[in-house]
Amino acid sequence: MKCVKETCNGKLTLIQDTVWLCDECKGMYKKESIEEFKKFQAERKPSLVKKAANFTKAAVKHAANGFKNVPETVYNSRMEICNSCEKLDNGNCSECGCVVKLKTAWASEKCPIDKWSEYKATRGKCGGCGRK
Repeated sequence: MKCVKETCNGKLTLIQDTVWLCDECKGMYKKESIEEFKKFQAERKPSLVKKAANFTKAAVKHAANGFKNVPETVYNSRMEICNSCEKLDNGNCSECGCVVKLKTAWASEKCPIDKWSEYKATRGKCGGCGRK
């Protein structure tokens, strides 16, 4: 598990029943149970700086990919997945902080928790319709 300290990328190791030690910042954290700790980590959202960094990285990938968007059917499918996801928070992904309506439209993007992947156009068996 990752450290609960936002500026640390260390890993936590259980050293006593409910005491966790970070291998990087050497912080010690006590939680009632591992389930509570996991819940706490799941509720953490990326900081404004992390959101900006993630968006910048996505925008650069989108530009390098020629600003290609996905077909409408793929966009609708991605949006349906995101709209039913526990990580959706007021139109933003609480995992990466991105605006879901943008991220789902860009062909170069993928879901940070692997619910949908980067879009690659294919010619398919018929030679041009895009179906497999």
